[in-house]
Amino acid sequence: MVVDLYPTMIHEGDLSPDAFGDEVDEICNEIHEACAGFGTDESRLLKAVGGLTPDTRCKVPIRYKALFDKELKKVIKSECGSRDFGKALQYLAVTPDEAECDMIEEACKGGGTNTRLLSTIIVGRTNVEMEILKKNFFAATDNDLGRLLDKELGGHYEQLIFNCLQAAEEAYDEDYHTEELCKEDVIAFYKMGQGKWGTDEKGLFKLICARPAEHLVNVNRAYADEYG
Repeated sequence: MVVDLYPTMIHEGDLSPDAFGDEVDEICNEIHEACAGFGTDESRLLKAVGGLTPDTRCKVPIRYKALFDKELKKVIKSECGSRDFGKALQYLAVTPDEAECDMIEEACKGGGTNTRLLSTIIVGRTNVEMEILKKNFFAATDNDLGRLLDKELGGHYEQLIFNCLQAAEEAYDEDYHTEELCKEDVIAFYKMGQGKWGTDEKGLFKLICARPAEHLVNVNRAYADEYG
C-alpha cells in the first residue's frame, strides 16, 4: 500500500512557517554547540538530529540558517565528512524531499546505478508525492528525473520505474473496483504471466502500478484461489 512520507509543509509548499517554536531553537543550538570548537561531539550531534519528526526536520535547517547564517548540510559535511556516517547526517540535515533528491543523485553516480536505493525511493509512492519529488528534483538539479533514469536504467527494471514515475495509481472506488473487475484482472495477470510463453513484464508492471492496493489484495486472493 502506498503511503505519504512527506510532512504537511512539503505538501503545501510552505517552507517559511510563521513560528518555529522553542523546541526548534533548542535543537539548532544543540547542533551548533556539538560542532563548536576543536572536534565534533558526534554523539551529541546524532542525538540532536537523529530523532527529529519529519515536520521538525523541515524547520531546523531553515531556522539554523537564520540563527547562525550557515547552511546546516554544509556544516555537517565539514564536521563529519562524506563517508557513511557523515552522509547519513547530511540527509537528516535537509527536508525529506531534498534528501531523496540527493539520494537519487548518489544512486546514479559512477559506473553502476544503485537500483536498490532507487527502489526504496520511487516504488510505492503516492501520486501526489511522486509529482512533488519530480518537481523538486528538477528544481534542485535542473534535470528531469525521468530522462535521467532513462539513461541510467534498462530492461524490465526500467519499465517498472517508468510506470511508478507516471503517478497514475487509481483512487480506490468500490463502484469501479468491483468483483467483476477483479475477475478480469485475474485473467489478465494469468495471460501475461503464468499462462504465457514468456512473461509480459511491461503489461504486468502497468497493471500493478495502476491498480490501488485495496483492489490488488482482492486480486491476489482470487488469483490464488483460481490458479494456486
